[in-house]
Amino acid sequence: MKRHSLIWTGVVLCSALLTGCNLPSDPSLLTQLAVQRQPDPTGAQKVMTAIQNMNDVSTYQLKANIQVASGRFVRTVDFYGSVQLPNIVYMDETIGGANYLVYQNGSFAYQNTSGKWRPMQPITDLAPWHSMANLLVTDPPKVVYKLPDQTVVSWYCKVYQFQTAATSAVIGAPGTPAHSTPHQALYTVWVDAHSGKLRQIEVQSTVGVPGLGTASIDATQLYFGRNGKLNMVAPSDLVTQIERP
Repeated sequence: MKRHSLIWTGVVLCSALLTGCNLPSDPSLLTQLAVQRQPDPTGAQKVMTAIQNMNDVSTYQLKANIQVASGRFVRTVDFYGSVQLPNIVYMDETIGGANYLVYQNGSFAYQNTSGKWRPMQPITDLAPWHSMANLLVTDPPKVVYKLPDQTVVSWYCKVYQFQTAATSAVIGAPGTPAHSTPHQALYTVWVDAHSGKLRQIEVQSTVGVPGLGTASIDATQLYFGRNGKLNMVAPSDLVTQIERP
């Protein structure tokens, strides 16, 4: 597979995770349920409250890990970086052991491969909690489970889990139309017990990936450093490359 395809795969998967949708079902993955969990009649409202508590977030840092498997193809995609809402991103990306950089400011979006910056499609929906709130309203889960409390890094969290089932668009390759398909996904949500804000989201399902077909994924996204001061200036080598005649 060409390196450009791997970069696009990473961007698409990051976008799918951020939007909280585009995830058709894989029944085998949906069996990976926590052993100790109890139905929580107010669980959906507790998750919605955690989402609403994110409304004052203007900047945050992100660590995401995506395990991708399609047939014999297995790939790990890691993201680590910063987001300034609504549309500025500075991300360090690792795909299969190779490292790349992503910088975006609105529609100005570039990726660095082999020391050279190239234009890319901007990543959208950088406040994923909005999409999850819409998901809970338009496709409310039949039951939300409460899992045992957990400590994530150093943050004590309440943990909730629910399954969704709806119809949504599956991402196609660049320049090709998306198509709709029934899907189901298993969400696990960690809520910071101190701040009441979202701390981590995990999605287990499958996704349509350009160049791969249907791939099983296990994607985890951790939020930290909320409303901190971030250095979101364009990398100097990107500015130099663009200004070079």
